[in-house]
Amino acid sequence: MATLAPTSDFSPIAARYDATRDVPEDRLRACYERLIACGVLPEQGLVLDAGCGTGQISLVLAAMGHDVQGFDVSREMIDIARRKVRPEWRARYDVADVRRLPVTDVSVDAVVVSKLFQHVGDWQSGCRELLRVLRPGCCLIQVNDRGAFGNVVRRHFAARADALGFDERFPGVRDRTAFVAFLAGQGCEEIAIDVSDLTWSKSVVYGEALAQIEERLFAEFWYLPDGAYRRILDETARWVDQQVEGSLTIQRMTPWLTVDVFRKGGRHG
Repeated sequence: MATLAPTSDFSPIAARYDATRDVPEDRLRACYERLIACGVLPEQGLVLDAGCGTGQISLVLAAMGHDVQGFDVSREMIDIARRKVRPEWRARYDVADVRRLPVTDVSVDAVVVSKLFQHVGDWQSGCRELLRVLRPGCCLIQVNDRGAFGNVVRRHFAARADALGFDERFPGVRDRTAFVAFLAGQGCEEIAIDVSDLTWSKSVVYGEALAQIEERLFAEFWYLPDGAYRRILDETARWVDQQVEGSLTIQRMTPWLTVDVFRKGGRHG
């Protein structure tokens, strides 16, 4: 069996993941209810969560009555997802790579992912695998939050990394245009659905944002060499200290949800 290309493994930060990724459940539920109303997500059925992590985006679906099957490469993340499942929910979480899923052909009523393909080397294989298990006429749905992590401290760190030539920081897809074009080439129809009104508020303290970068909680920066990481971190810390309130400076943010929806060709049923 051929060796798979690198993919981001969140095992080292599994214990901290939920505390630093906080999409409100009510916003996710409202998003899914809108997708159901638009006919791209079934009211019932089997939903596959690929790259499920700790189950954040699919446990809401389980609570809404869907059957959920989630897969992730990280055993530690899967263990956390399993502990969240309530007895009355039909949700299962297991370890598997999105490019090699233990799932029968054309057996899934919807696929949901969140920020998956940027972390998967040979992401095209992952797309093909998800389309293999998806029923004809059903949808691959990508749910993302925007504006939740782009605080000024992280942007400063990223800009310094760019300036030093470390501007390719993910093993997977970097260009949405290429992603959309690939799925179109696989016979998928893109369906535009606006959920940008589903917003929430959060505050970020500069010192806490800096500490999270120091803990290497963000996969975007995992591929920087250690020496460069430390130099950029030290420079960013000096920049934070120069702010009027230093590390106690607070940034207020208003994140929002987005969805990308792609319907697989063929007739459902």
